[in-house]
Amino acid sequence: MNWNRKELRKGAWNTVFKRGTMAWLALVAVCFIFAFLGVDEFAQSTFVNGIDKAIGLDTSHVASNVEILKDYAVNTPIVKDVPFIHSDFVIGLIDVASKSQTWIIKLLGANAAYLERNTGEVIIALLLSAFIMMIVHFFIQSAAIVGKNRYAMECRYSDKVSINRMFAPFHFKHLLRLIWTMFVYKVVLFLWNLTIVGGIYKFYQYRMIPYLVAENQTLSWKEAKALSKEMTNGYKWKMFVTDLSCIPVMLLKLVPIAGLLVAVPFDVEIDVEMYFHLRKRIDSEAFVERAFDGAPYCKGIETAVPVYLLQDAAVEVPKGIKIKSEYRLTDFIFFFFSFCFVGWVWEVMLHIVRDHELVNRGTMYGPWLPIYGVGGVVIIFLLDRFKADKLKLFLMSMGICGVLEYIASWILDFFFNSHYWNYKKFFLNLNGRICLVGLLAFGIGSLFGVYIAAPKLSRFMHKKSRKTQILICAVLSTVFIIDLICCALFGFNAGSGVGGTYN
Repeated sequence: MNWNRKELRKGAWNTVFKRGTMAWLALVAVCFIFAFLGVDEFAQSTFVNGIDKAIGLDTSHVASNVEILKDYAVNTPIVKDVPFIHSDFVIGLIDVASKSQTWIIKLLGANAAYLERNTGEVIIALLLSAFIMMIVHFFIQSAAIVGKNRYAMECRYSDKVSINRMFAPFHFKHLLRLIWTMFVYKVVLFLWNLTIVGGIYKFYQYRMIPYLVAENQTLSWKEAKALSKEMTNGYKWKMFVTDLSCIPVMLLKLVPIAGLLVAVPFDVEIDVEMYFHLRKRIDSEAFVERAFDGAPYCKGIETAVPVYLLQDAAVEVPKGIKIKSEYRLTDFIFFFFSFCFVGWVWEVMLHIVRDHELVNRGTMYGPWLPIYGVGGVVIIFLLDRFKADKLKLFLMSMGICGVLEYIASWILDFFFNSHYWNYKKFFLNLNGRICLVGLLAFGIGSLFGVYIAAPKLSRFMHKKSRKTQILICAVLSTVFIIDLICCALFGFNAGSGVGGTYN
């Protein structure tokens, strides 16, 4: 098979610039989107960083808050007393996390008093967020490459490619396989890169994998790897020399704007040209898109827009997932206020038994505690489908209630410098915001809500006319909103036995 570098470069150039201005701008827009997401690492990142500074995302002002975290971390008992944990390692870890997660430093550092009160919590949030975002970004980045390649491949055959075609590979049925294949691809390349020479060799040997998956999402890692090996066998050196011949265009990446408008789209399309050239070496039965067997787009020749087997990705609902609830919106509104009131009564009674004092234990002035209402509604809405498995329902309820209670405590602490509960004296507590005993109680309460309270409250409402149901919900909502306005004007309910603010 003849390998002509000049023809490959010409094909890429035609795809980028010979399909019309709108087609070129659309390709540039797609390249920019993926560059912004970090899918393409190129010198144009300085342009993206300039946008960050322009919209106020510069990170220079967070340095003082990072120093507070470092001082706290190196003075914790675990760093001081555990011999294999060195302060330099901890400081380096915080440095790395803070650079990638500056939004957490900015958000939590906006309240200096909170930062000083909960420095340990901020460090945990910073490290946890950095770890989660690293994993999520890795998976998203791996899969996004396929979307970018799919769009670039279709651009070779038409001047009317819709931008939403970059989402075409992400059909629910094969999405997990696609993500896994690309994840393994990235990991394998990373490991080979540790050997340097082996990394260069494997880069060219596996270079066609993202394009193979973009055409056929059903390919497993082993299948895609085998096809890429077969396609590049005997052509890796030619591909390398072709890359070298493109250096003059690639140097434009060093020039602001020009890299984005010229070099990056060309870089994408030269790979596409190599893919379709090497694709001829493989049995056509290994592929699914017959449209890719035709000639590339040529200006001046009227051709129909290709019809692909891979249609636009649609929103698909996995089988077995129950979407429609047996409860109406008015039911959930009534549930909310009922659980708010039950929670308020529970807290008041606990305080009477424990401290022999009658007080309004709510954060608001009325007889309700919104956290109980929110928790109850969320549990019923999400977990009502798991009625058949009481243990699963109980454990999931504990988890959801724990998350909601922790978030509510954090919001009161951070935004209002307030505290309404503190579990630091309880066994197995997390920063005093949640504890095991409380979660067990919420789990039991959730069983009561799902199996007993919700059905009875729903039957009560359904005995009323539809107008009466709406009237009940409207009256309760109006009174609740008035209470919220009072809280905004006069502050939350506070005092002895209730809660208060930090000094």
